[in-house]
Amino acid sequence: MLIFLHNLFGCFGDFNICLCGTCCPPILAARNKAGIDGRDCTICDCICCPREFYTRAQIRSQYGLGEAVMTDCLMSWLCGPCVACQDGREIQIRGQISGKN
Repeated sequence: MLIFLHNLFGCFGDFNICLCGTCCPPILAARNKAGIDGRDCTICDCICCPREFYTRAQIRSQYGLGEAVMTDCLMSWLCGPCVACQDGREIQIRGQISGKN
């Protein structure tokens, strides 16, 4: 099983994602959802903030990271901003690797 490229508390590696995750986690969560969907983030994403749990499940599926439903649920609930930062970095790095960004 593959793993995330960055650990949950490794958000300090990218200042912009860390800042957004700290100050505006719903905006980062909306950007993550749009990013994993392969589209631009819209105002609707920001108003109707997606649940990071569902975004994380989609990231796992798209990148072959295996399922971890209970872990993802608990981490999204208890460490939401850290999860949003980790997911944002994952989308950014894997998108660059695959040439999507």
